[in-house]
Amino acid sequence: MKLTAKKIAEVVNGSVKGNQFVEVNTVAKIEDASSNSLCFLSNKKYIHHLKSTSAGIVLVDDSIKDIPDNLTIIRCSHPYVAFCQILIQYFDYKDPNHGIHSTAVIEPTAKIGKNCHIGSHAYIGSNVTIGDNSKVFANSSVYENTTIGNNTSIRSNVAVYYNSIIGNNCIIHSGAVIGSDGFGHAPLPDGTYIKIPQIGNVIIHDNVEVGSNTSIDRANMGSTIIGKGCRIDNLVQIAHGVKIGENTVIAGQAAIAGSSKIGANCVLAGQVGVAGHLTIADNTQIGGQAGINKDIKQPGGIYTGTPHLPFKDEMKSRVLWRNLPKLEKRIKTLENILKNEES
Repeated sequence: MKLTAKKIAEVVNGSVKGNQFVEVNTVAKIEDASSNSLCFLSNKKYIHHLKSTSAGIVLVDDSIKDIPDNLTIIRCSHPYVAFCQILIQYFDYKDPNHGIHSTAVIEPTAKIGKNCHIGSHAYIGSNVTIGDNSKVFANSSVYENTTIGNNTSIRSNVAVYYNSIIGNNCIIHSGAVIGSDGFGHAPLPDGTYIKIPQIGNVIIHDNVEVGSNTSIDRANMGSTIIGKGCRIDNLVQIAHGVKIGENTVIAGQAAIAGSSKIGANCVLAGQVGVAGHLTIADNTQIGGQAGINKDIKQPGGIYTGTPHLPFKDEMKSRVLWRNLPKLEKRIKTLENILKNEES
């Protein structure tokens, strides 16, 4: 597929500077681009690549100046978003799978919508409802009384436990487990444990993406809830009864303990740990490997460290920690001086 600069500008509501009839048929990073590539520049850290890139077209915003004369650019308000628009419309992978495979097992009481795909060796349990244009890929299992909305993809080797609810336009990647038992075990006087039945469920709202090998546990009672528009990375653990607000992003290897409530539009970076029964306010940003051990009540804060501190306080603390060896040496020197004076 060939796209002219003029056509791309129309799609992204931008303006062309250079040859509006130059054509591209692929996309690339600005440093790797060839003459038939479309790329973007939104981070000024990479602005030096403008002088050396071979790209056919570069998407930029008005903050990027000093454009080489031989380079065709398209100015638009958000280059990265514009680039994503072009990727989605013209270059995104088009899944060829359709129909119901002969080896799939579908219980008689299940209801499958129009234009669905059920892959090889997939299992659809009793009273499951799957909406129109949704796909359950090979070797995945959707157990009884589960509801899946329209245009949702359950990739291969996913387990969706009973009574789960998954909304429209969701993507659940391979190896994810939705609705597994929460970690509930009560200690007995003899040192053993009794398993606490987990009789709740998981509710995933519309437009959510769940990464591969992520586990979202069912609630002990009530629901574990993933809000509309959330993005959850690979290898994330979300425990029983957790509630996550809309459009929150959680990066890989993060873990949220039971009954915690994460606000809307939060960002949890990789390996963040959140203790149980905590509340985190809306628009909170938490840095990688931070440990959250108490409520964050003020919206819009940035935190890092273990136990967590406001970002600026944590940075000041790190400066002090780096200086501890010098401080120790100074203290020993002063102690020796005092000892000599006393003697």
